[in-house]
Amino acid sequence: MSIIRTVPQKVPLIVADSDKFGPPRNWKGIGIAMVVILAVMSLVLLSVVLEMPFMEHLIQQYETLTVKSCPSFVSENEVVLKTREGHILSHDMLSNLTFSLLDNSTLVGDSSKEYLSLLLSTLKWLVCVCVCVCHRHFVELTPPEKDTAVLQYAAWGPQGSQLVYVFENDIYYQPDVSSRTMRLSSTGREETVVNGVTDWTYEEEILLTYPALWWSVDGARLAYLTINNSATPLMEIPHFLGGTYPLNILYPYPKAGSNLPSVSLFVVNLYGPAHTVEIIPPEFHGAGDCYISMVNWISSTQLAVRWLNRVQNESVLSVCEATTGACSKKYKMAMDFWQDLQQEVPLFSTDGSVFYLTLPAKQGARGEFRHIASLSTQVSGRSFNFFNCFSIVLCFCKIKERGLLIHKSKKNSYFLSTEESRQSRHLYSAELEGEFRRHCLTCHLIDHCSFFRVHFSPNLTHFSLYCLGPGVPKVTIHRTADPSSEYSCTMKAFSHTLWDLMGLFSFNFLDLHIKLSLPPGFEGNVHALLVLVDGSPGSQSVTEEFSLDWPEVLSSTSNVALAWLDCRNRVSRPQRSSTLDHRKLDSLRVKDQLAAVEWLMQLPYIDRKRISVYGKAFGGYLSLKMLAATNQLFKCGAAMAPITDFKLYSAAFSERYLGLPEKEEHAYMAASLLEDVPKLKDEQFLLLHGSADAKVHFQHSAELLSRLVKVEANYSLQLYPDEGHALKQEQSIQHLHRTLLHYLQNCLKHDPFLSYLEEEEEEDEDD
Repeated sequence: MSIIRTVPQKVPLIVADSDKFGPPRNWKGIGIAMVVILAVMSLVLLSVVLEMPFMEHLIQQYETLTVKSCPSFVSENEVVLKTREGHILSHDMLSNLTFSLLDNSTLVGDSSKEYLSLLLSTLKWLVCVCVCVCHRHFVELTPPEKDTAVLQYAAWGPQGSQLVYVFENDIYYQPDVSSRTMRLSSTGREETVVNGVTDWTYEEEILLTYPALWWSVDGARLAYLTINNSATPLMEIPHFLGGTYPLNILYPYPKAGSNLPSVSLFVVNLYGPAHTVEIIPPEFHGAGDCYISMVNWISSTQLAVRWLNRVQNESVLSVCEATTGACSKKYKMAMDFWQDLQQEVPLFSTDGSVFYLTLPAKQGARGEFRHIASLSTQVSGRSFNFFNCFSIVLCFCKIKERGLLIHKSKKNSYFLSTEESRQSRHLYSAELEGEFRRHCLTCHLIDHCSFFRVHFSPNLTHFSLYCLGPGVPKVTIHRTADPSSEYSCTMKAFSHTLWDLMGLFSFNFLDLHIKLSLPPGFEGNVHALLVLVDGSPGSQSVTEEFSLDWPEVLSSTSNVALAWLDCRNRVSRPQRSSTLDHRKLDSLRVKDQLAAVEWLMQLPYIDRKRISVYGKAFGGYLSLKMLAATNQLFKCGAAMAPITDFKLYSAAFSERYLGLPEKEEHAYMAASLLEDVPKLKDEQFLLLHGSADAKVHFQHSAELLSRLVKVEANYSLQLYPDEGHALKQEQSIQHLHRTLLHYLQNCLKHDPFLSYLEEEEEEDEDD
């Protein structure tokens, strides 16, 4: 088991003559105070021992409140869902009857469960379940050329029982489950060239999904990416456990300034002889590197593709012909670094003559808001019309991808918006013709629910509604024509007693939003404060989304207030964020966070001497930057897998905000945490990292630790051998939660002895 190692700080021992350093102390009073303090500490220790079982229960309890058993539409009127016990049920919304398809004893082993999750998405799987799974007649997916191979990905096609899967970086296709396998690509090379799936860069930074293939609506064609890492440097991740020598895992990982993977888009014809066409990118960025951040079929022969230049400050949306590979440039725009819309899917009309996007539109002196805009595919350039929504429109209509939805027969659009409040997400419908009259479908629909995600049935006649807060999460299914009718998949009841307060304060003529979570009865007590720093630029932390994780456990058991801040570059800010200098990656956010802390310290129920900060990855970087920017304003801090030097981090991320290292050397130096190590010498903080982290490599923490040792800094360290960026082992996860809870509890606990000494010092100063 890993232990927390504390590096002691050298403190000189000074022996002082009382006559030279002030009047004599009241030793009798101090002795009585010490007796009282010892008694109080004994009671506190007893309460902690008795409280531990309750804490362990709470640590595990929040995991049962996540929306994991999501219903999947298999037709317009039928959904399939998985219960907490692992049973598979089918619910018919017309008859309101529920049938059992499989019980949890049918599935044996991880491979069977994976096969089930693959086949859960379409109606044809129901037939396969009854015939194949219930009778244990499984169809093994194996490429004809090899007897043993690793299955990387598999998915159904839109027609019949089409099946596509990826083995050893090549794509295979079957017109139906029982037909002969066809090989669609042959260029796959281990650790070098992948087809139909993403490498690390595209999965984590560009597409944000693992599959990199897209079916045409009629199933006649398949588009896929080929990602070539022949020139990309390899990163080596050692795994120490289970062998005499460590096992080193190699994978392509381009760091800032290094060679990027080259990407190509292909379309293969599946009906008749297989014929593959390469899509030719438009000329907009010269001969430099580029990314493909979005692919979507418009019709059976046309695709929409978004191309980005290397530093991701310019994008081109093009319409490409699947038969010839030619692309025409339809919309070119400068990318807003703080608005993460690289993967936004444009919505095309039935005839393909018009498409819809969310674009910034200027509204008075406050800057730009994002609205739905229509653009013609017949004219290239910036000719478009805005639909006035009177709100910032955030399009998250599908569970995993952003975009609008249109009911093609009724010509209605569906989108999520922050019109009710910046912290909420409500579902709206609007007519695309006429005055664009919009209707809120979820406002006041469900009690204690104002933060939603939505997934529609294939023809938009029903939708599943994911209520994510502020009440306990729940899932319901509704008719689009009458949202008041519902079928509920309610989560397990749980008592959530924290008080969430939303507010804003002004700083440098900007309104910054804060969320403060307080334990019950906060008005009559003074609480320690934990500031939680988000891990990604431009994200929004102050929302009405429900949360129950280890910080809430800390708040409930130790009376600690929790605080989140939305900096000036968050997604839903009404001010024009493009005016911010993206190269000042840390300074603006650190200033905002520290201004929020100063504001919170003025509240009567916050103890200004017991404040801590926590963050992970980019949030961990900011947390340590905040410690370095102040003189022991924070009593302690904790950072998990912090980024310490952006030259060591992903090229796609670092170059997006700081530019190319050879051109922006000063920006990289200013952003580096390693330059601030001397300022961390007297700060107390806990550093946590998994040794097999493939996202923020342990190299970041190693460079930091080397410098911390040189300056004899006071820090604590917790390592997790062979664990990645997200811990996988249940024991590691529980240990992480306990470590954070115990460290912060010890740091933030009220110390009567120190309070007494501080009062004495204040009295002496007054005298």
